[in-house]
Amino acid sequence: MLKLLLFLKRIHYVLLFIALEAIAIGVFLHGNIYQKARIAGASDRLVSGIYDKIADVRGYFGLRAENDRLVAENARLKSQLSARLYADNLPARADSSTGLQYYQYQPARVVRNSIGKRQNYLTVDRGKLDGIEPEMALVSDDGIVGYVIHCSDHFAVAVSILNTEEFRTSGCIKGSDFAGSIYWDGLSHREVVLDEIPKYAEMKVGDTVVTTHYSYIFPPELPIGTVASFEMVNGTFYKVRVRLFADLARIRYLYAVRYLEQEERRALESTVGNAEVGGLQEGGRP
Repeated sequence: MLKLLLFLKRIHYVLLFIALEAIAIGVFLHGNIYQKARIAGASDRLVSGIYDKIADVRGYFGLRAENDRLVAENARLKSQLSARLYADNLPARADSSTGLQYYQYQPARVVRNSIGKRQNYLTVDRGKLDGIEPEMALVSDDGIVGYVIHCSDHFAVAVSILNTEEFRTSGCIKGSDFAGSIYWDGLSHREVVLDEIPKYAEMKVGDTVVTTHYSYIFPPELPIGTVASFEMVNGTFYKVRVRLFADLARIRYLYAVRYLEQEERRALESTVGNAEVGGLQEGGRP
């Protein structure tokens, strides 16, 4: 206690100076309307800034829920658009139990993905309890991604378009009737190959490549990519390098697509002993 008193005695002039300064500042601020206004404005700005930062933080943590909502809404609209496109382009059927041919979209989120192997796969956070089944297409807003091969109750594993062994589908130059086979040669995660395009087909660098009606899995006219280059092989057909629209290194949200008439079509075509109607396969499947 004695040491504390001796210490205070040594610095009592400093303490007195600080106290008098505080009193003087208080009198000055409270007696000057202009200074009071400035202090009040600064205080308001400080509080507003704090509230803005809090709102930004809350908004950031709410982005995932908002994004999920938007993706779900997009899936609903895509399903409606698919039905509308077929209604505009196909004749009406007598059997209206399913209406016209169409595809059903539902949202999913990628929880695991690889691009650095020769056989790449994706895992999404939807499974059998969500209505996901094998041979459902996976597509993003940019283009095709892959298709489902295995499902558990809550997750599904899909073959990526970046799979040299298991992925294959049909594609064509947009606006052209000449279809070829789409596959990955393992060279770049941004490019695939469109093979077996007849030599009399017209194309140029920059043309859009899309899916075809031959597929049991992918809806027709879905974007795949653009023609990056092409070369004649054996003087009979073109081998085309296609730069993908979808960057699979950055894919996060996508849609699982069900072809509602897949089973009927497959069963019918299998009765004529032609497992490759259309001449093109997907991952070993027609």
